[in-house]
Amino acid sequence: MKKFSASGAIGLLITLLIIAIAFILTMPSIKSSTSTNIETSPIKHESIEDEVNQKLNEIQNMRNQAIEQQNSIEY
Repeated sequence: MKKFSASGAIGLLITLLIIAIAFILTMPSIKSSTSTNIETSPIKHESIEDEVNQKLNEIQNMRNQAIEQQNSIEY
């Protein structure tokens, strides 16, 4: 039976251990930088909601005007 050198496998295991430790140490900073908090978001949700409601009202008014014009042409 041949005897194989285990230095390659040991080196691979040590490398994987170092990568795992580096990943574990950097994970909290990665999580904190990627998470967004809605309360601290610079976007004002109320103003966006108001703008959307205003645009919907404008669209509804234009639709009603188009229907009225269509009805006035038919009669």
